Amino acid sequence: MKGIEGHFPVSTPATAPRRAAATPPAFEELCVSPLRNTVLLDYLAKRGIPSGIAARECVEVHYRMRSKWYFGIGFGNRKGGLEIRNPYFKGSTSPKDITHLRHGMQGDGKTTVLVFEGFMDYLSYLALKQGKPVPDCVILNSVGNLPGALDVLKGYGHVCCFLDNDDAGRKTTEEIRQQCGSVTDKAAHYLPHKDLNEFLQHRLKKAVETRAEQKQGSG
Repeated sequence: MKGIEGHFPVSTPATAPRRAAATPPAFEELCVSPLRNTVLLDYLAKRGIPSGIAARECVEVHYRMRSKWYFGIGFGNRKGGLEIRNPYFKGSTSPKDITHLRHGMQGDGKTTVLVFEGFMDYLSYLALKQGKPVPDCVILNSVGNLPGALDVLKGYGHVCCFLDNDDAGRKTTEEIRQQCGSVTDKAAHYLPHKDLNEFLQHRLKKAVETRAEQKQGSG
């Protein structure tokens, strides 16, 4: 832990605010660069995300918070805000919004769009596809952003939802179904896991165990 002190923000117990004290900006002196930091790439690799996908889809963010410098993985939204993640912190800069990625044809009522709750599930999907073409994608960056995503989703002929296997995920999928009509819920494909990233990690772990058993058997 000592080796990363001063780099990652750690959650601390909340204290009562002092009266008349100004609240400083959550993120100060934000600096964005290509994702190359080995600590961040190793963190993503442990979650099953190859470095090539991570470097292409994400950025590296350095920022100051409470007079200390930190760094994290950044994932942009359509309004210029960033989702920021590292092993000890999850947050976002303003403005908070969805991410709309056009990989194929633009939404014209004939194509399919994939919906993910967070960018880690989106990266997991890319890892599972192993370089194969993917349709356009919408990353909500929070189920609370769904209202702002509906107009985008309605521009497509079909919506595939890769949301969490929990009440919030099921409720969001149902709301998309009511608003958009042609919807496929893919969450059952990664049960009993909560989300696509947990499924990816489990799949990679099983693959390692299988190779170890085969090697032991051949020995």
